[in-house]
Amino acid sequence: MYLDFLVPIPNVKGKITRKVKENATYVNYEYDRVYNAKKKFNVPKRATIGKVSKADPDMMQPNQNFLIYFPDAELPDEKVDSKRSSCLKVGNYIVIKRILDEYGIPAILDNHFDKKDKGLLLDLISYSLISENNAGQYYPDYAYNHPLFTEDMHIYSDSKVSDFLSSVTVEQSVGFLNDWNSGCDHRQKIYISYDSTNKNCRAGDLELVEYGNAKVDTGNPIFNYAIGYDTKNANPLFYEAYEGSIVDISQFEYTLGKVKGYGYKNIGFILNRGYFSKDNIRKMDSYGYDFVMMVKGMSALVDELVLTNRGSFEDDRNCNIRKHHVYGKTVKRRLYADDENERYFHIYHSTGKEHGER
Repeated sequence: MYLDFLVPIPNVKGKITRKVKENATYVNYEYDRVYNAKKKFNVPKRATIGKVSKADPDMMQPNQNFLIYFPDAELPDEKVDSKRSSCLKVGNYIVIKRILDEYGIPAILDNHFDKKDKGLLLDLISYSLISENNAGQYYPDYAYNHPLFTEDMHIYSDSKVSDFLSSVTVEQSVGFLNDWNSGCDHRQKIYISYDSTNKNCRAGDLELVEYGNAKVDTGNPIFNYAIGYDTKNANPLFYEAYEGSIVDISQFEYTLGKVKGYGYKNIGFILNRGYFSKDNIRKMDSYGYDFVMMVKGMSALVDELVLTNRGSFEDDRNCNIRKHHVYGKTVKRRLYADDENERYFHIYHSTGKEHGER
């Protein structure tokens, strides 16, 4: 596949040859020589790295081989032919721009990116939302028939997209999250839903990728990814990417410190059982954070609560939660033997499931 831009034909003495085939002139690069003992001379091994531009004989349109044999070559940021489609799909762009402006995201990005990179980042955000795709090689096709945030609506090549994403620093990401969270209302009660997952990865030598407890084990190393969002308006507040060998319980202790650093005080966490540990609960207590945690699967604790309260609420109309078609009861007790605080435990019973299991 030939790339959509031009580069100078490499000036490597004795290594570059041209071959005319049909209506095109191809550029070949000699990358090795192998001695043929039978013929008693070296046989050159060549690969086609591009085809000569018809407009400029000193330039060529490169292919993937060029990137392999000349990895340090400077590539143009913009496509040579930046013609736009005669019909641009503007609907989604208008909606996304309105949302970005309402949340002040472009203004926040101004603090961490120059004008050129900010425009490309906003375009990549739109591209991933509209196309439901994050493959850089398809971005130029998207840019061809969609309005762009980039200045003068330049269409950047897929290599530029890759270079840009590689250039984003941890400081830029952290700075954006700090600014984003500083703009949130810290006075109102916020319930943060926090959950994590992991992804199998075969990308190669990446710091985040390690062998760990994969949710879907394919025998590959993994990386972990977590997100926290406000349950009231579903606004994302922060995200975390961390090594595959780190378990959720350990990572959450770090997360609590991060949330405190953002300045949140009047908050609660909604968690699943993967974050249950004495240390995490004590840490939330020390910060004054409330929490709702699912304890399904913790057999000893659950069995005792269920058996103790069985028959006391399942058909009591005062315990009926009509909205969810279940009966419920709240009891107060300590979570573990040396717990310093009493906790509220909510027990639910579904008559629908009861009848279905008979």
